[in-house]
Amino acid sequence: MKLKLFVGLFFTLIMVNGQGQSKTITGNWLLTLIETSRKTEQPYIVNRFDANGDISIYGTKIAGFTQRNQIIDLKSERFKIYNGNFHILKQTDKQLVLASETVTLHYKRAYDRLQNNPVYKNLVGTWLIHGTSPTYVRFEAGGRFVMLNIEENTGITTQGSWVFIPDEKAFVILADVDILNRKNSILQINKDYMEVSNNGIQYQLEKQPDVPAIKHLQIDEDTLTGPMEGQTGLPWTNDKLWPFLPKLKKLRYKRYVYYPEVKAFYEDFVSFDVIVNSEKQIITFNGYREIDEERIPFITRTKGPLTEAYNRFFPQKDLDRYSIIDRKRLWKLDDKTYECTVVNGIIGNKQYQYWMINTMPGVFAKVIYEKLIFDNEPEYIKYELDYIQKNEK
Repeated sequence: MKLKLFVGLFFTLIMVNGQGQSKTITGNWLLTLIETSRKTEQPYIVNRFDANGDISIYGTKIAGFTQRNQIIDLKSERFKIYNGNFHILKQTDKQLVLASETVTLHYKRAYDRLQNNPVYKNLVGTWLIHGTSPTYVRFEAGGRFVMLNIEENTGITTQGSWVFIPDEKAFVILADVDILNRKNSILQINKDYMEVSNNGIQYQLEKQPDVPAIKHLQIDEDTLTGPMEGQTGLPWTNDKLWPFLPKLKKLRYKRYVYYPEVKAFYEDFVSFDVIVNSEKQIITFNGYREIDEERIPFITRTKGPLTEAYNRFFPQKDLDRYSIIDRKRLWKLDDKTYECTVVNGIIGNKQYQYWMINTMPGVFAKVIYEKLIFDNEPEYIKYELDYIQKNEK
């Protein structure tokens, strides 16, 4: 055989073999579009194609596949669309299109979180959605998604997954949520602010400081004693309450509620109107939540001849057992500094810390409440004094 003819046949064989081969489709692919002759759907579900021939969703096998060059054979007993011979119409590092006689499947490569993408890095963390009831969303680097809705002081949590699509500058939420459901196009984003478009509706989100852990009370119950077991030195008595409280009109506190699911504090304000009837020896604290300049009643606490008569910590709850841990802890409000007696205590399985202003009977500078719930994550609430309004006379 002549050398020229041999070389020609050699390169011809290389080209034929090269055209018959294709790259493997293994890995995570986001199914963005399903097309049939009757309808189209946008499921936005991650399909994982494993090297062992399994296709899985959220770790559950839904189908099997074999790859023969440009043909993918799918077989599933659970889903009709995952059956038949599919041709690879398009395959790049970012896109995959498979087509059979009845259905076409469009995929995008699920984002590799190890890549250095600035939009992705800004996106990871906790965000507060503006213009809704308090709603927090958290995007974790591992693909976990959490949404927290706060309604009537109750947190409702929804969990799922999320996927970032870099070439579309978008993210997809794979969870059953009402807000930001499925695909969200990022209109602008920086380390503090994000604006997205979801199904024609625009949302503004504010980045929240990440609070990975809080300083728990960790009260040693062996150090606590009962109210009648010699705990002396509390700054307040009934004789001190009655002359002082008529001078007060209103107290306002900033309230912090820690939600470990989103690693953030929810903040709002509560206020108390102080009403004193010295003649009948009745003190009433009417509590309000301050929301959008409205005051919504939520609690009333009364100390009278029979009600709360022996409560050493009114208007807070009386403690079952407690100990004084400091008598001169400093607390600053505006330009004034106050000395406080700090008390640790318990009521049932709940832990409390009270900061009692020594010279202002009935006024707490700070109150911390903590309870360990069933999954060992803390329920943590903190009140800090923000404003004191006194009667003019």
